[in-house]
Amino acid sequence: MDEEHQNSPDGSDSDEYELYYKEEEELSKRELSNIENFDKAILSLSSAGLGLSLVFIKNVVKLAEANYVWILHFSWLLFVLAITSTLLSYLSAQNALDTQREFNEKYYLEGDEEAGQQISFTSRLTRFLSYVSVVTYILAVSSTALFIWFNQENIPSSG
Repeated sequence: MDEEHQNSPDGSDSDEYELYYKEEEELSKRELSNIENFDKAILSLSSAGLGLSLVFIKNVVKLAEANYVWILHFSWLLFVLAITSTLLSYLSAQNALDTQREFNEKYYLEGDEEAGQQISFTSRLTRFLSYVSVVTYILAVSSTALFIWFNQENIPSSG
C-alpha cells in the first residue's frame, strides 16, 4: 500500500483506498463468475448443438437425401473447435494463474517493479482461446441453421 495514502492525517485517503480495494475485489469476483459461467455455457451449448445436429441428420433428414452436407460437416468441426478451445482455455488459465503468482512474488516480495507490469503469454492465450470458442460456437450454430434452412424441403411434413 502507498505510504502517502496510508499515513494521511485525516485518514480520508486511506478510507478511499479501502473502498477502492473492496470494490476492485468485488469486481474481480464477478469477473471470475462470468468467466466460469461463460465457459460452462460454451461447453454445454456446443455439446448440445453437436448432439442435436446429429439427431437431426439421423431422424429428420437422411444424410443421403440432404443438400449441402459439407455445411453440416463444417458445423460439426466448428462445434468441436469451440469445445476444444474452451477446454484448452482451462489449462491455459491455470498456467496463467501460476505465472501471475510468480510475478506477484517478484513484485511484492522482491521489489521487482518490472514484474508488476508483466502480462504472461498464457494470460493472452487464455483470452484468445475464449474469443476462439465464442466465435466458433456462433459460426457452428449459424452453419447448422443454414444447413437446416437449405434442407427444409427434405424434412417430412407432419400431417
